[in-house]
Amino acid sequence: MNLQANPPGQGAQLEEAFRLFLQASQDLEEQQKVLQNQVDRLSNDLAIANQRLAALLGALPAGVLLIEEGVVRDLNPAARALLPDLVEGIPWQIPTAWSATPVQGEYQTSCDSTGRTVQLKEVTIGDRKILQIQDITESLAQHAETQRQSKLASMGQMAASIAHQLRTPLATATLYAGHLADPLLPQERQGEMADKLRRQLTSLEKLTTRMLQFVRQRPQRAESVLINELLDEAEQAIAPQCERYGVPLNVSLQGEPSLVTVERDAIVSALVAVLENALQISPKGSVIQMQTTIEASRVRIQIDDQGPGIEDSMLNSMFEPFTTSRVNGTGLGLSIARNAIEAHRGEISATNRPEGGARFTLTLPCLPAL
Repeated sequence: MNLQANPPGQGAQLEEAFRLFLQASQDLEEQQKVLQNQVDRLSNDLAIANQRLAALLGALPAGVLLIEEGVVRDLNPAARALLPDLVEGIPWQIPTAWSATPVQGEYQTSCDSTGRTVQLKEVTIGDRKILQIQDITESLAQHAETQRQSKLASMGQMAASIAHQLRTPLATATLYAGHLADPLLPQERQGEMADKLRRQLTSLEKLTTRMLQFVRQRPQRAESVLINELLDEAEQAIAPQCERYGVPLNVSLQGEPSLVTVERDAIVSALVAVLENALQISPKGSVIQMQTTIEASRVRIQIDDQGPGIEDSMLNSMFEPFTTSRVNGTGLGLSIARNAIEAHRGEISATNRPEGGARFTLTLPCLPAL
């Protein structure tokens, strides 16, 4: 048997290749150890982050739900407290006992006095949703109480103005009553004095009613009403005055039919108060425009007149009680309008139009009419 000798230098090459292979294997093992250490460290960091996140979610007062492909995958303790019947693994849907409020994303959890008001927000990431459910009942109550305290403070500041408003008609009524008590007063004069006394007492009653409307806090009989119905009622109420002043009212409604949940009389009175203010400063033959648009779950009612506009000194105070530029005005109409709008979680503002005249803008939350 013949053995062929390896070519010169081949053994050395094999030894070198084997040495390089061993070196590469050792390097790979070292790299694997480094990678494993990094994986262990990242896993530990992830576990710590998950613990912190779980602790944070557990401490949150708001309910948080994780929804994947429409199914509830996880929820924190606050969510369990708000939705005791909700468990992981079932499809998510708004509870049937919840009723939507006029504000988008808000719900009343029940119709009785024990119900809570919650706000729902969601973030969508692919096929996942993170829902946040916040109980805002106390916040709304605190806001209402703040408004009430502010009104009481305003009433305290208005004491002197109220006394001035009441003193003149009371003094006049007392004078007329004194004339009626005079036995020598002719009968025809008695009728005249009685009629003047009645007018003064009626004026006092209206002033007192307006003051009571000013201090009212919340809507008493809220109902869902089509916006165009409110506009129609306000237009009918103001029509006789428009005819008397010779100033027509044009009304236009833009957008889909929508509902507002309001106390009908309060909102109609607010609209009429703004329209009356526009009428009283509009020149004969001019036109008042009342235009309504629907934007992002809110209705905006814009009332434009062609009068002299609002004095700069009154722009910041015209919604304050007893602020008026008219000799016979009480300065309560616009204050009552603001209170009514804000009580329904709306806003009211006034500006001067560049082309002349004033613009009042009222906004209210609304829902599409089904």
